[in-house]
Amino acid sequence: MNNKRITLLGLGTIGQVVFDELVASTNGAWQLAWVVVKHPERHQTVLLPTGAQLTTDWRRAVEDPTVDVVIELIGGIGVAKEAVTSALLHGKQVITANKDLVATAGTELDRLAELYGGALTYEAAVAGGIPIIRTINEGLAPDRIRRVSGILNGTSNYILTAIDQEGLSFDAALKEAQAKGFAEANPIKDVTGIDHLSPRLFAAAKEWGLKIKLLASTWESRGQLNYQVAPVALNPSHPLYQVDGVTNAVVIDSDLVGTSTYLGPGAGGKATANSVLADLASLSRGEQLTGSSACLRIENGRPLTKQRYLVVNPTGLPTGLQFSDRHATSALTPALTPTDLQRLRATNPGLETLALGE
Repeated sequence: MNNKRITLLGLGTIGQVVFDELVASTNGAWQLAWVVVKHPERHQTVLLPTGAQLTTDWRRAVEDPTVDVVIELIGGIGVAKEAVTSALLHGKQVITANKDLVATAGTELDRLAELYGGALTYEAAVAGGIPIIRTINEGLAPDRIRRVSGILNGTSNYILTAIDQEGLSFDAALKEAQAKGFAEANPIKDVTGIDHLSPRLFAAAKEWGLKIKLLASTWESRGQLNYQVAPVALNPSHPLYQVDGVTNAVVIDSDLVGTSTYLGPGAGGKATANSVLADLASLSRGEQLTGSSACLRIENGRPLTKQRYLVVNPTGLPTGLQFSDRHATSALTPALTPTDLQRLRATNPGLETLALGE
């Protein structure tokens, strides 16, 4: 087991937990070399271990030739991307919890890791404290995965749960989430996709015994990778129906295991820090997640081509289709293509629709 010298970028909520665990650890496999912060005056009381230095100069800390691992916990895609790119260009192993960075530049950074002999790991950037990347890469390695679906945003799930269970408006649910520390002051990245849902849709979903969730899904069909991220209405038999509050969950359908479900905290310093430290432990054992095993490349992704929908028409039952499942102003459609749905909307001005997650 090789001794790893570490540069830690960021000493916020997650960074502080990682720092404390590294300092408290008796594991001789790693040594903290640098801690990079933006406002050093806020960290004057930090007790650094012997040999470690506190700095604002990320470049010096990242490009130090004695450093093996860079842990990026500053967030955003500005300085964070510069620092991670520099680390990978210097052949470092990088651990990040940065969702924005992985989503917008994951493939690019993964290629740098492969080209320059480094590593890019990001268990902490996916599903909070659920070790889902490791489960897929290791636990399900012999299996053939057909579909992955998940509730991957604790903020949006908390808001949707509050609307459904407490009868709150969207604005009230968002304020409650912010007051409890589950949502940022600027929540745009967490609520985009659910902020347009009307009270009528929630009322109709409740009438049908459905729950609205923001679901990310990817699946294989005829040799092609399909994907969708959208609010959907789930029925009680769905494995994610009971996943409420800030909890994250992932459902995997595969040939050998069948359907398996993984639940855990979707946010929080300790849960996310655990994922960071798990990646560090893997790197210390000589394991590296590089190349295609680390960052999935979607070449021909496409959304669902045929779905059932919950439809709500404030003026009465929608016209233009025969509905076997219907109430006074809402109905469950048969499977529709995007063209079918467009025609239905054209003949029913004001129609609201929500896909069924089945």
